[in-house]
Amino acid sequence: MTTIKAHVQDYFDSNAEIYDVKHGVTLPGQSYNFTRYYEPFLTEAIRPHTTVLELGCGTGLYSRWLADRGCTVVGMDISAQILNQARRRCPEGTFIAGDCEDPAAHLPEPLIDQRFDVILGVNTFCYYPNKPAALANYKQLLRPGGRLVLIEVNGRCPFWRMMTWIDKNEIRAWFGEFRKLNRMTFRAMLDQAGLKTRKITHFAFVPNGVSRETVSLLRPIDVILNRLPLLRSLAMRVAVVAENI
Repeated sequence: MTTIKAHVQDYFDSNAEIYDVKHGVTLPGQSYNFTRYYEPFLTEAIRPHTTVLELGCGTGLYSRWLADRGCTVVGMDISAQILNQARRRCPEGTFIAGDCEDPAAHLPEPLIDQRFDVILGVNTFCYYPNKPAALANYKQLLRPGGRLVLIEVNGRCPFWRMMTWIDKNEIRAWFGEFRKLNRMTFRAMLDQAGLKTRKITHFAFVPNGVSRETVSLLRPIDVILNRLPLLRSLAMRVAVVAENI
């Protein structure tokens, strides 16, 4: 395992029990963004009752959502410790510890052979040091017509640089990777991997980890900025749907 991946594993192993609060998974900002942006995007992108490989599944928030829609869920994360949280949240899922940049190296042969309708990643692809290789690996695991669905850090958003100034969570260590992702770089990487871009959009100006009071203050600004195309390109998230053609 490379040094950078070992660092990721150590970080999430050591923060597994407090991850949901530390990263805002159970906080009002995340709830607002999920209801307003994430869920509508995912509902459009992922049909119910499909087979989904969720990479970087963390504590299973999206695994739970997928299972509730009748999907067959296989979740993978580099942190075995954090997968214990996912199993408690989504006992219907199958969870496997492994390197999400090359998931086939850790999946059982039957799952590799059957391939997946959807590969989903939420706030995880941004960490991978070899993003083009990861996309090529995903293509091999998707059925013809299968979809890659990603919600990721938008490298053009000035918020992430601000977070490096206060050394929030792991942002400073990973800003060099985060800044590589935007609409143009995503489209170029998807084309190179032989995946057809179906949708790229931006959304969210409210941080996941803020309080209910802060959400109330930021909501009007968020609504306005997301209606302005030029400013929306600077939102916190870039979301992608691509098809295996």
